[in-house]
Amino acid sequence: MVKDKVKVFFEERFARKDVCQVRLDNASFNTISEADSEMLTDAFSEEEIRAVVWCCDSSKSPGPDGFNFGFLKFCWDIIKKDVMLAVKDFEAIGKWPRESNASFLCLIPKVDNPRQLGEFRPISLVGCLYKIISKALFLRLKKVICKFAKL
Repeated sequence: MVKDKVKVFFEERFARKDVCQVRLDNASFNTISEADSEMLTDAFSEEEIRAVVWCCDSSKSPGPDGFNFGFLKFCWDIIKKDVMLAVKDFEAIGKWPRESNASFLCLIPKVDNPRQLGEFRPISLVGCLYKIISKALFLRLKKVICKFAKL
């Protein structure tokens, strides 16, 4: 008897209903220009990546790799080739390698002697390379989105 009720419940729940679906026949959408499209998909330059690194706070918490932006800035002349290789790999493959996307969740106390979960602030420690790529993509996308916000 319970099986029958469960079966009827799911049959009714997932039965196809012939209701009018949303139609977009007469909708018009803004499109981006060819120049904006090229700008979004162009390869990142070393200057562009350096600007991203320099606009990030040097004293933020390090990621799972233990490095923060202060280290990257201090050692930029030594490690810029490796950073650019990682950026070029991302551009070539089109996705971030799973092992490079690790993050750690840390609980930072809000008060001196925390005793409850609400007395902690959760933060996620993400590696610098991930932050560089995401910020570089964001800054490009921001240029295009701002044009549509003005319309």
